[in-house]
Amino acid sequence: MIFRVNWRKIVRQAESGDPVEVKWSAFDDDPLERLPEEPSLLVHGDEKPTLWISREGSTVYVQVEWMDRAGFWDHKYTLRVFTEAMVRAVRRLAAEGWPYKDGEVEASDPDYFRVTWTIPFEASLPARQVLETVERAFNEVWERTNRMLEDSDSVLILGKDAGEHLERLHEVKAVLEDMGYHVYLVKEEPDRPGETVVQKVLRFALSSKFVIIENTDPSGHLYEFPHVAKMAESVVAVLQEKGKGATWMFEDGYARHRHWQKFEYTPSTLKQAVQAAEKWAREFVQEFIEKQKDALPWLRKDVPG
Repeated sequence: MIFRVNWRKIVRQAESGDPVEVKWSAFDDDPLERLPEEPSLLVHGDEKPTLWISREGSTVYVQVEWMDRAGFWDHKYTLRVFTEAMVRAVRRLAAEGWPYKDGEVEASDPDYFRVTWTIPFEASLPARQVLETVERAFNEVWERTNRMLEDSDSVLILGKDAGEHLERLHEVKAVLEDMGYHVYLVKEEPDRPGETVVQKVLRFALSSKFVIIENTDPSGHLYEFPHVAKMAESVVAVLQEKGKGATWMFEDGYARHRHWQKFEYTPSTLKQAVQAAEKWAREFVQEFIEKQKDALPWLRKDVPG
């Protein structure tokens, strides 16, 4: 077997303390466990993302870097919108079990946008396999970003939104944002002259992947719930603190309507309840899409999976 990775040269250049630049094509089946721990490899490739590779013990960390300039960007969405969605895609994929972390977007003068995230690997894996996996991961993030922008990745949160109750909604919002969603709180969205409150709620509900309703304490959501869950047929996950509840009026609805589901929590388990609600809603939407594809012939090729 011929090894093209020149480890002797890498070690010699690493003594300067600077990253060692190599090309994607320089890697073969030689494992990256031969990479010294001190230097980082800076990997360039035509029409491929830039990679920063380092090793700590038996783990190799690959930081994926992609950058473009708005002035040269040719896409239906602006570069700022697309790169912000790329980071959300990384977080969404991580929440679904992909080993991605540290997704970030950075803007710099004059109009550059840089996206990075990190993927860990076993150092014993062949270098070429690592790079091939990274390339597939980059393509998955790119494709997921396009799908998220085409098919809403937003969530609407309803519930009592005053004082400490608003703080609880912000806790729910933070968990969802960490999972890569864009989150709407109706109270914090601008009003449109001539639009009623219900119209405003429906506008955001219909543009969201699903709706979360915090139902521990009574508020205007009791009036909004039937419009969102019944008229708009939105997928609705209801959060409710154990032993409490704004009303009994929805309880039998959970048995009648599959697109409603209740998730109880204690003050210390709110995050876990939000994560469970997201998982249920995401899987319900995907299941519904698959059934639509089977039932409606004109959707079998056009609905994204």
